[in-house]
Amino acid sequence: MRDILLALAVPLLLCASGVHAACDVWWRRRRPAPDPHSQAGRRLAAERAVADAETIVADRYAILAEAERSAGGTFT
Repeated sequence: MRDILLALAVPLLLCASGVHAACDVWWRRRRPAPDPHSQAGRRLAAERAVADAETIVADRYAILAEAERSAGGTFT
């Protein structure tokens, strides 16, 4: 019985890998890679988000420095 299972395991593995490859090809054809324009748009949006975050952090440090000056010391 073990010999039959071992003998059937190899063709079953080959069949399963073929089905996986066929499904992978079908999936990639149905969902092509995004065009470069949308990638550029996402990159520009990410750069804008980073610039906004840097502005927010700079404003918060300015508020902290003002509070520190008005308290007359350092916050530790």
